[in-house]
Amino acid sequence: MWMFPSRSFAQADTDRKFIVVLDAGHGGSDVGARGSFSLEKNVALAITLKLGQLLQQTQPDVKVVYTRTTDTYPALYERADLANKVHADLFISIHCNSMPYHRVLVGHRYVRRNGKRVRVPIYKMVRSDSETGTETYVLGLHRMGQKTQAIESEMEADSNDVEARENAYIVHEKNYQQNYGGFDPSKPETYILLALHSSAYLSQSIAFADSVEQEFKRVGRPSRGVKQKGLAVLAGTAMPAVLVETGFINNPREEKYLNSPEGQLEIAQCIARAIEKYKQAVWKYRSLVNTVQESFATDAPAAPVYRIQLLVSNHYYRPDDRIFQHLGMPVDIEDTTLNQQKAYRYLTGRFLQRDSAEQKLDFVRQIGFKDAFIVVYQQGSRVNP
Repeated sequence: MWMFPSRSFAQADTDRKFIVVLDAGHGGSDVGARGSFSLEKNVALAITLKLGQLLQQTQPDVKVVYTRTTDTYPALYERADLANKVHADLFISIHCNSMPYHRVLVGHRYVRRNGKRVRVPIYKMVRSDSETGTETYVLGLHRMGQKTQAIESEMEADSNDVEARENAYIVHEKNYQQNYGGFDPSKPETYILLALHSSAYLSQSIAFADSVEQEFKRVGRPSRGVKQKGLAVLAGTAMPAVLVETGFINNPREEKYLNSPEGQLEIAQCIARAIEKYKQAVWKYRSLVNTVQESFATDAPAAPVYRIQLLVSNHYYRPDDRIFQHLGMPVDIEDTTLNQQKAYRYLTGRFLQRDSAEQKLDFVRQIGFKDAFIVVYQQGSRVNP
């Protein structure tokens, strides 16, 4: 079921094209996961370009924007910034999966410690090459595993801890802490902030991700389902966003499939069908919003409007201030008084049904506005204080 956030009615534009940003993972010196004869960055780019061409041929109402079309490395924040700049409806990052290394006991040896002969184990680092299937990720809050080794290490970067592998290259970007607001891929609290950043679009992201996986299942691809991880490339996007792991590049059979023209086309077709379904749901929603808008304009004198008051403060915050960045809705400001001094009311949302306002109020309180409450407006005037 598709669920959409409450946005300004003015944004319900059914005439413009549906904008999809396609992001080929990694690139340049960031090769991503490695197979026996291919690199993730190249496979991801080939699939991304095929998907873009397919959308342009079969869905003329879609505008495709690429984060890269050659072997370059756009910083992760630049990919998200591009999607926001073009006001994308959907952000899709294409990747290949890889299994983690794990330690296997292969024998023992004897060493001398403090004059004594001691038997110690011998381990070998190996990884499975039999895993298969697809996974689609959305940004989410989760429990982080302990990270005790340097995130730059090749073993960590090539592991199946998807967060570590996909976020690892951030530390090689110039001014990465400044560009990612102090992002440190090794700290659990980082991922809590990332999850909050795109929570307004989480339900649509999950629904679209599930549609992608269902399309993979239809053509016989093993689906490992929809999962949530703290992926920086998704965190900065102000729209539904997913990361698609198209297959395991370290599995010899999967690697051949991922590099074959037939396999790449099949993957592109699956994602394109999911985009078509999601797009139709968005068009239907926008058409409904426009109908409500017209009805609201006609019935405005009699219809109450429910809004959410976020806070009252003597301090002036701009509507685009950082404290409002997780709302996913415009913020309006009203003048008032507080303790006989000039103050400002900060409000968001315009709802025709109180139930809708109450559902959004729960989210608003969860992201930090603990004292937020619902207010009613009639004929443009505030009914309750």
